[in-house]
Amino acid sequence: MVGRRKESNFIPSVGNFSVQYNFNSASAAASILSDPQYLGYPLHVEPQWSKDFTPAAVFVGAMLGMLGMGRLGDTLGRTRAMQVTLSFTVLGAVIPALAFGSSGSIYGTVLLGRLLLGVGVGGIYPLSAVSSAEGCEDASEKGKHVAQAFFFQSVGVLAPYLVAMLLLTVISSPSPAPWVPELQFRLLFALGAAPALLVLVASFSAHDSEEFAAEQHRGRSRRGFDHQVVKTLIGTAGCWFLYDLAFYGTTIFTPTILERLCITGDRLPSGHCEQTLLQTSRQSALISAMGIPGSLLAVLVADRLGCKRLNSYGFILLSVSFALLALAWHLAPDAHAWHFVLFCLVTLLLNWGPNLGTYVLPALCFPAAIRSTCHGLSSTGGKVGAVVGTLIFDPISESSMGIPGVLWIQCVTCVLGAVVSMAMLKHDWEYEVSESRSLRVSLPTTLEVTWPVLVD
Repeated sequence: MVGRRKESNFIPSVGNFSVQYNFNSASAAASILSDPQYLGYPLHVEPQWSKDFTPAAVFVGAMLGMLGMGRLGDTLGRTRAMQVTLSFTVLGAVIPALAFGSSGSIYGTVLLGRLLLGVGVGGIYPLSAVSSAEGCEDASEKGKHVAQAFFFQSVGVLAPYLVAMLLLTVISSPSPAPWVPELQFRLLFALGAAPALLVLVASFSAHDSEEFAAEQHRGRSRRGFDHQVVKTLIGTAGCWFLYDLAFYGTTIFTPTILERLCITGDRLPSGHCEQTLLQTSRQSALISAMGIPGSLLAVLVADRLGCKRLNSYGFILLSVSFALLALAWHLAPDAHAWHFVLFCLVTLLLNWGPNLGTYVLPALCFPAAIRSTCHGLSSTGGKVGAVVGTLIFDPISESSMGIPGVLWIQCVTCVLGAVVSMAMLKHDWEYEVSESRSLRVSLPTTLEVTWPVLVD
């Protein structure tokens, strides 16, 4: 009989925090180096090639990490694969902090570090989700267990801006000195290694779940990518692709909205918003904090609604909110307060439904032997959507369609996301019933685990 043991969520939770801290710390660190206000000139001007390639390097690294480390989790084991991917994360955080020389050398080192960091944090996605799910043997609690670990990503998004505010306030000089932004830049990057290093140390006392250990012990021919698994994979990867397409499309018009509102800066006679690095950090922290209530609400309702409904309902509500913001932008261009309210609603919903559902469901619905691999494939689908969104929405926003065109495309994207979720996926409890039926115990000899047959 399967027990109801629940392992600590410490490693997956801190791992998820590390993912988003390190993803978001680069933009703040680069702003410190290239900002001209403190010294009267930029400490190191960021070359155009760095602006073009550094964000892409993180995405490329993340996709490599999701695919490679996800597969490694099924072959080498969850714990050992986590140790490998955390080592990449630590390196990726430390290398940019050690950058020196000319602007080209510094930003080249940052680019290398971001590529390695992408591999590390990309690998954390499947490994933390699968480890959290398998750490809870009560099938009805697995989704909630994974959701609780995922919540710390929303905290990790906010953390680098709070750290930047602290560094900009505490590290100072009586008169402007180059060592001040130099030290702030290095610390902002280097501190990203701390949570990854903490989890890495903790992982040496961790072990793989009994479920996965039993599957490795069997060592026999395993059920692979049959029709049902492929259908489910299309659903999980497709939903994640469409969600990240909408999410990263939102980042395109976020600066425009904040420029209009000028929440923490000073409005110039020309109409532009001028703000210091500290004000920029406050503004970024304020926007990032909007996602925390959405993530918390998603965790609270995850076990009641299930991931399929989180995806479907979330996509539908997002499509409505994008449509409302598009209409407000077109019909009431000067109603900045309404734009801000609707933007807050979009931000909350982006962190509520499919943000959680796309992450949790792949950790529940696949057989243990290929679970990490399939989660890696699903999350890679999301990063492909992020790349597509980053590439297509910027030129669209600059075209005659403008920001309303971006918003309407996102509205349609979310409708498609709801359709894919409803057509290709099942409810959590349907996968749980299939899994529980698959567990057979032969007493008093060995535990035999057979693959579930997923039913429609």
